[in-house]
Amino acid sequence: MVVERVGAEAVRPLRHAVLRPGRPFATTAFRGDDDPATFHVAAREAPGGPIVGVATIAPEPHPRAAAAGDWRLRGMATAEAVRGRGVGAALLRACVEHARAAGGRRVWCTARTPAEGFYAAAGFVTEGAPFEVAGIGPHVVMALGLAPAAAGPGVRR
Repeated sequence: MVVERVGAEAVRPLRHAVLRPGRPFATTAFRGDDDPATFHVAAREAPGGPIVGVATIAPEPHPRAAAAGDWRLRGMATAEAVRGRGVGAALLRACVEHARAAGGRRVWCTARTPAEGFYAAAGFVTEGAPFEVAGIGPHVVMALGLAPAAAGPGVRR
């Protein structure tokens, strides 16, 4: 599997297929997608192959308790054919490490309730009760505290 940084336009088709099926393609463009600080990542089974997973992370204050160093994870989508094979975990790791390397102190997301276990397994903690996102379904706010990136061999800054 190859995980690589991509532009916003590369993540939108899979966002549409997985997260917004039947809705206008325009709903796949998120506020901040084109901000230079936003990090989009895609997974491919082989170099140059089709994109099978996407995720986005960007600096954004936590909705309930904003603090310096907050980063929001959103738009995580994995093609059904590759679910359960570590694609989502690899994308999540890439996003978390990007935020940590940029000085992030917390990553948060609004997770669909069926994905709550996936995020919990990665150390995210549910904050508050589920809520409904109109036309999409029930979600929960989840967050992960980040320790500072360690300096040393193998760590790219």
